[in-house]
This record gives sequence, structure tokens and C-alpha cells, in this order.
Amino acid sequence: MFFYEKKERMTVFQMPAYSPDYNPIEILWRKIKKKGVHLKYFPSFEDLVVTVDKLLADFSANRLEVMKVFGFYKKKRKA
Repeated sequence: MFFYEKKERMTVFQMPAYSPDYNPIEILWRKIKKKGVHLKYFPSFEDLVVTVDKLLADFSANRLEVMKVFGFYKKKRKA
């Protein structure tokens, strides 16, 4: 309802599903997948959630790693 009422004030941009150039968090997700979940078996969904939570906590503790992601983004935008 909200969007319908405000449609004249909005512009829609179609973006690709995977677009690290426009969404730097995609790079972080790629690193999480590579470090901990790619080609690994998880007996339950809860096991997957626990692993991803641990990897996110690791990245949270290592702010330099996260800043590298945004540094990459800044370089790409300047080019």
C-alpha cells in the first residue's frame, strides 16, 4: 500500500541479482562462502546457521578485513 501511494516519488532501478560493483556486501558473502560453507555438508539448517554466525563474528572482530571490501568498492567507483 505504501509503495502504491508513493509511486510518483519513486524510481525503480533494475539491478542484477549479483552485483558486487553496486553492493560491496556481496564480496563479504563470497568470502564467507569460501571460508566456511562452500562444498561442505551440514546435517541440519541450524548447523549452517551456526557456521555462518561464527564467520560473521570473525569478520566483525577483524574490521580490517571488512574495510578491505569497501576499499575495493571505492577503487572500482573511481575507475
